[in-house]
Amino acid sequence: MIRSLLALLTLAALGIGSRVVWPVERVEVVGNIQLSDTQVRAVTGLEVGTPWLWAWPNRLEALRANPWVRSARLERPAIGQLRIVLEERKALATLVLEGVEWGLSGDGVLLPNPPKTPTRVEGIGSIRLSDVITIVKALPNATSIRYTPAGYTVRGEGFEVWASTAAELQKWASDRKSLANKPTYLYSWGESKSR
Repeated sequence: MIRSLLALLTLAALGIGSRVVWPVERVEVVGNIQLSDTQVRAVTGLEVGTPWLWAWPNRLEALRANPWVRSARLERPAIGQLRIVLEERKALATLVLEGVEWGLSGDGVLLPNPPKTPTRVEGIGSIRLSDVITIVKALPNATSIRYTPAGYTVRGEGFEVWASTAAELQKWASDRKSLANKPTYLYSWGESKSR
């Protein structure tokens, strides 16, 4: 009975001591561009003064739910120090859906409040994000991609091209060393240029 009471008191003292003895003295956030250090610390609850021993990686779950965050990990470089290492997604293009601008990442995630990108994507009908990503990667100097149920019109400095599929545009881009100055229309049987 006495041993059980002593064990319980020891565990309680260790639990209380672990919250007081080693507080977090420094929280470093690295790899963040879109999210500020303050936002990251607020979402995770990892602030100076919190118990260092109670800073577990599960504190990063709310941060990982943010669409800008591709990955996040917690490191403990020294006693009293925490480092939150982020890998953020990047917006390849600005996608306009129902009047709202979204960033489109390379893995198809829609990113809120994106920075300006060189490529703007808008259109009518349903959109296949994988097609748009293929087009942006094949034609990185495109300034405008317009989609319709019939296909895609891509414009950039010195070129304009239309195709019914992203695969046709990808093939056209890989076959060209320099882009045509005249509007080009791609069909399954060949291509046509406007005069």
